[in-house]
Amino acid sequence: MKFFFAIDAGNTDITIALILNYKIHKKYRVKTLDFIKSDNINLLFKPFIPIVKKEIINNKIYCVVSCVVDNINNILKKGIYSFLRTKPLFISDNLEMLNIKINIKNKRELGSDRIANVMAVKKNYKYPAIVVDFGTATTFDIIDKKGNYDGGLITPGINLSLETLYKKTSKLPLVNFKKKKEVIGKTSISAIENGIYWGYVGLVTFLINKIKERFDNNTFCISTGGLAKVISNEIKEIKKIDENLTILGLIEFFKLNYSEQNK
Repeated sequence: MKFFFAIDAGNTDITIALILNYKIHKKYRVKTLDFIKSDNINLLFKPFIPIVKKEIINNKIYCVVSCVVDNINNILKKGIYSFLRTKPLFISDNLEMLNIKINIKNKRELGSDRIANVMAVKKNYKYPAIVVDFGTATTFDIIDKKGNYDGGLITPGINLSLETLYKKTSKLPLVNFKKKKEVIGKTSISAIENGIYWGYVGLVTFLINKIKERFDNNTFCISTGGLAKVISNEIKEIKKIDENLTILGLIEFFKLNYSEQNK
């Protein structure tokens, strides 16, 4: 069996995927904070321990990583090397190994998850394109007609906005983000729920259309991230939801660097 691992380490969650024949075979997710507290790589690889123990005897097991949390970079590097006995390949450490151009002033400022998303769109979808990632931050990434990164936008994430509203006020409760039909709230809770939901629908719709002014109305728009399914269907400009976009980009990153070794 020939396989490898792809890890997407974000501010809120860490997703690890077992990739078999360049397809996602199995995924597992842990909270980033739980991983930091445990400081134990076994927490991340828990569902995969049996297969690793079996395969590592005769095969090298590779791992590609997107990590946007600086204080766990070294934990992941040491832990993965100890567990798999191979050095993991991080996108952020290997920006010269990409098949896209990053057309911004300082390409090291760009999160590796956003780079992976661009690589995934270039391989699997059409462009020019806009990627909307509903994560800890809500990001907009622009892919030009050649498939290269051409800049983006960053706004506070939905849950981050809800948490900040709760922490910075004395009377407003913490609520969960959910799809809403009504616009006007009749309680504090419904006022927050409706305001955040329809507010973000409006924000995302407006920014997508402002970006499209630079290209044309046929610019393809795709969403990803943990809250993409909750909100994307309300935004007619978004034509596709792909929750695996970052992992798909990591697969492309692997192909560029390890495909020969994995044959």
